[in-house]
Amino acid sequence: MKSIQLTKSVIFALTMSCALNMNAQDKAAPATDTTVNGKDGENGGYSLNVSTHGVKVSNKKDVYGDKSPRIQTYWGLVDLGLNFIHDQSVYGAGNPLSNQYGVQEDWFDLRNGRSWNVNIYPVMVNYKLIRQKKFRMNLYTGIGLQIYNFRYKTNLTHHSDPKDRLSNDPGVKFTKNKLSQNFLTVPLMVNFNHKIDKKNWLTYGFGASAGYNLNTWTKQQSADFGTQKNHDLYNFNEFNVNVIGEIGINSLRFFASYQLTNMYKGSNLKQQPISFGIRFGHI
Repeated sequence: MKSIQLTKSVIFALTMSCALNMNAQDKAAPATDTTVNGKDGENGGYSLNVSTHGVKVSNKKDVYGDKSPRIQTYWGLVDLGLNFIHDQSVYGAGNPLSNQYGVQEDWFDLRNGRSWNVNIYPVMVNYKLIRQKKFRMNLYTGIGLQIYNFRYKTNLTHHSDPKDRLSNDPGVKFTKNKLSQNFLTVPLMVNFNHKIDKKNWLTYGFGASAGYNLNTWTKQQSADFGTQKNHDLYNFNEFNVNVIGEIGINSLRFFASYQLTNMYKGSNLKQQPISFGIRFGHI
């Protein structure tokens, strides 16, 4: 009987010792942690966390550690580029202006290297649609100023009088002949970012903008008349619509825009500006 009681005592002591040892190890050892992302885990879906402390289901906004808010504001984006004219007008007998005023296609020849396009966006708001480890998609908009500067090679003059809209006096030599249009513009862009290596991102996007003509003016300089500067809408449209594209690596960006709407009212002249250049600042 004594041996049976001794055996029971030994078994009881060993059991208690094992239990205390396991409890001590559980307190001393770090908890193991296994996280399983759900189907949409990369885009902020659910995650299942299994550890020695239990099971936890959570909804992570970004499993890659992007703690920035989805909506962000950017300040001071600037485009600097060159302007060209896509002229689809029909000249000669098919154009009443050619018959009435002698308007010809070469009247609108530009000094392209000095016909600057400047777009200034004081504030832009971006919404991060997708935030993955190697891919991002953004939707952004804002408000800006779109400035077209056209420097003509010829003596083209715009007139306020609807009966005498255009002229080109060969007897006057202009040293400067400039047309400027300033639009208040609102862009809407979709932007994509692809990570191409450890440090670099390929960025491209497209969108459109709508603008309202705030101011149109001309500046001409000649030995005969000195400097003349006139503010007038002339025969230009008050509104414009553009398609826009951008592409680049990291902060080096290039942009291009094409105006869908005609510069002029009516259909006698059909001209649409094309611009491209460098974008300073980025989303």
